Amino acid sequence: MNILSIVLLVLCNVGCDKLADHVYSIKVQNNTTDTIQFYASYAYPDTAIANEKPILKMAYPSKYSYWDSKEKWEDVLPSDTISMYILSKDTVDKYSWDLIRSGYRILKRYDLSIKDLEKQNWTITYP
Repeated sequence: MNILSIVLLVLCNVGCDKLADHVYSIKVQNNTTDTIQFYASYAYPDTAIANEKPILKMAYPSKYSYWDSKEKWEDVLPSDTISMYILSKDTVDKYSWDLIRSGYRILKRYDLSIKDLEKQNWTITYP
């Protein structure tokens, strides 16, 4: 019984890092009085708005939200740069995705390298 406990303890110490979930987050800070929505694209240098409506995250006025990855950003971003699209919630509510896309109705697009994000402490501040 003691040997089994020792073996399990050693195995856990060696392999627990792989069992633990870790989330790598980019914080999006909304410093406006309006609600914003945002999404990320990993296709840089292609900066076109996604053809299909992506999952949008929301950041309320003077609050923040996160864009998460279960893998390190270095492993996720093929070009080392992420594009973060900021949209007005009112625009998303009012217009179809086709109209948002064709009129490029975004508030701001940030193209940030991993080094840029590190310098900004993994935080994107809008505006």
